[in-house]
Amino acid sequence: MEAETTGRRATCRPARNRVSLRVTAEDGLPAGSLVVGVGVDLCEIPRVARALDRHGARFVEKLFRPGEVRRSPESPAYAEHIAGLFAAKEAAMKALGTGMRGVAFRELAIVRASGGPPRLALFGRALTCGARLGVAGAHVTITHTRELAAAVVVLTGAPL
Repeated sequence: MEAETTGRRATCRPARNRVSLRVTAEDGLPAGSLVVGVGVDLCEIPRVARALDRHGARFVEKLFRPGEVRRSPESPAYAEHIAGLFAAKEAAMKALGTGMRGVAFRELAIVRASGGPPRLALFGRALTCGARLGVAGAHVTITHTRELAAAVVVLTGAPL
């Protein structure tokens, strides 16, 4: 595929000379030199629901910063929401290269403007790790099934 830029949108069309040829490694897009970290995590929603039943507000206060959890505990999707945030935090820890031992859960926050995508905020040791890696931006995505919440975090550096 070749990309054409028309105005602000890019369109793709088949490459004239490669349509019927065998695909090779040369056809792959470059790895992207601006990515400085990638993390992926899965979280079991029923397990989070059990932790919420056992520990209630204490569980949430230990892991999340004030204002980070946007759903009410009475919401039927509360455990799903918490599991998604938890997965995103663990994915961010992996993207930073620290895992759960190098950064506390409350040193990361998953924030969102009304109707906007989730965004990552760094504090304390997470901010220090991010600065060391040259983190200038982050992409966060969270998805759910009935049983699992999944998140991917991609950390990007400053443009070259």
